[in-house]
Amino acid sequence: MGTAVAQQVQQVQAGTLECRGGPDTGFVLGSVTNLDCLLQVDSAPDNHYVAAIQNFDVFIGERDVALTWKVMAPTPWLGVDDLVGTYARADDAGVKVLVGGSNATITLRPLTERNDTAAPQVDIQNLVIRPMDR
Repeated sequence: MGTAVAQQVQQVQAGTLECRGGPDTGFVLGSVTNLDCLLQVDSAPDNHYVAAIQNFDVFIGERDVALTWKVMAPTPWLGVDDLVGTYARADDAGVKVLVGGSNATITLRPLTERNDTAAPQVDIQNLVIRPMDR
């Protein structure tokens, strides 16, 4: 359902979501890995979130993990809670994206850093984004 909604709506880049975890910043709780995330939007203050990823394929206690996505939305601005919600993997022209958030209108497109061959390859099926305690 979320995939069809996101594909029917014209989207623009509304910001960048950077999620990091590692020995000092992330934590594992059972089979769920929680990463600290920062949403950066032009002309707006940064917002902090937590991304919970089930069955994460990298043991976070042994290495740093950095994931960055372009946040695509129907409008170039996001409310604080628009990013909050459950995301599921979808295919968008051969690119594995995550679709969800407020009314399933947000698409997280992987942002590939050139020359970043040391970064682990991550296959995320789904994740839940929630606001960091304010």
